Amino acid sequence: MAKTLKCKYNDKLWNIYDIVELPIDEIWGTAPIIEDMSNKPFRKNLIEDIKKDGMHFPIMVVETNGRQCYDAKQKYQDKITPLPFVRGGTPGVNNDIIIYKSCWGGSQRLSIAKELGYTHIDAAILPSIQEAIDCQKYMREPFMQRYYLAEKK
Repeated sequence: MAKTLKCKYNDKLWNIYDIVELPIDEIWGTAPIIEDMSNKPFRKNLIEDIKKDGMHFPIMVVETNGRQCYDAKQKYQDKITPLPFVRGGTPGVNNDIIIYKSCWGGSQRLSIAKELGYTHIDAAILPSIQEAIDCQKYMREPFMQRYYLAEKK
């Protein structure tokens, strides 16, 4: 039985993108797991928030082919996780037909959802990696103090 982490989006930005329920195991989480950020327990706080309040925004997913994944890995190198395939393997990087659902906003929530036993997650389908990266600032804005900024001393 599917267990879905639903989003509470109620914002106009998300009304321009399709929001779909996707199987977690079919999404490549592009960002490595982050335990701490700005001297705060990022992952622990996020887990507790999801347990208590669910997920505010959907994760952002881009349908990418092997070449796009490979090019992104070349550009971002260690800032993103290993590719969902091996170069020269099946499917190869030149395969423009195979589609990968790549998470470019919400990889932390994606990994936590899986850890908490969810099988599916709400995702906004964006047209490009760059558009998803551009939307990350907007998605993070309401949570800057909680997660991203260091405590004032």
